[in-house]
Amino acid sequence: MLSIFVEASCNRYERDECVECHVFEPLTPHFNAEGWHLTAGQARIMADKIGQVEVLQALARQEINLTGGEASQNPYIVEIFKIFQTVTPHVCLHTNLEIKSRRSPRWQRLEAIARLGGRIDITLYPTAWEAYQKPLLAALLELQNRLLVNLVFFDLGDLDRQLRLMEEFFSQRGAFGPVVSLLQDYRARLSALRAARPHCREADYTARMGETGAFARAGDFVFGINLLPAFKIDPAGRRAMTSLPFPQDPYLLTCPAVRGSIDIMTIQMNGEMTPCCDVGNLKCRPKFGNLLTDPPEDLLRRFEAARRIMQSGVEKNRENLNQGRGGEWVAEGVPPYCI
Repeated sequence: MLSIFVEASCNRYERDECVECHVFEPLTPHFNAEGWHLTAGQARIMADKIGQVEVLQALARQEINLTGGEASQNPYIVEIFKIFQTVTPHVCLHTNLEIKSRRSPRWQRLEAIARLGGRIDITLYPTAWEAYQKPLLAALLELQNRLLVNLVFFDLGDLDRQLRLMEEFFSQRGAFGPVVSLLQDYRARLSALRAARPHCREADYTARMGETGAFARAGDFVFGINLLPAFKIDPAGRRAMTSLPFPQDPYLLTCPAVRGSIDIMTIQMNGEMTPCCDVGNLKCRPKFGNLLTDPPEDLLRRFEAARRIMQSGVEKNRENLNQGRGGEWVAEGVPPYCI
């Protein structure tokens, strides 16, 4: 997919579980220098370039994800959605759904996008669940028959609490039996793991949870879930290479761009395109060009140039790991556990 940043501001920055939000630092230059919102004019430039570059067209045909910051805070988001909808029918928007009421302009924007056929996805925030997210998620399900939920967890207990909130929500509404069964399967596996190894390593977690599906279908409704471990963010905005739930295990990142395949492209608000695994917080220096300023032919050249740099850096990372020097940054600017 193409993941496009459309908004720099967020109503949850520096609060609760967002105190170390990994997308905050890459967006801060926009607060004063370039404005907080992607504009409709910028979106048209991006859409036009996407239509002229086959690799971007192919990704867009799969999906365009509008994100941020909090995408619903962009006052132009409905128009932006319509612009990208001319590129592909598969456009979704990600939101924290922490909105005070259905009278809010933010909710009205989400409602308009859902009625236009867009999918609204959410990240669950337990501190905002009862007051904000839960009632609006119920309203959202009246507008769409697809939903992807991200659960960002700080430890296994936190993950279990979030799974329980989702299980209770769908259990109380009936007609979502397969969704409830999926969530119960996750919780049962997690419970057994916590009983046997409460401070397990990531390999134990993956072995226990890895066979569980990520999707469930209940009639016409399709539910998807992502379980995402949280990461520490340093003052410079760079993500740690070990997650909070599994601090003993460096996160190994296998980047398909090195092999010449681009599965996900992150497009920042200034137009810079970064590798699939990087929303800016890994500080991967190879770039794939600027969608706002570079002509299409230059973008194609930048793709290949960045791939070669990444391939060289990955080879050095693998050598460092084999030599017991894991964690060293290489001259190519590729994060040390990109393999």
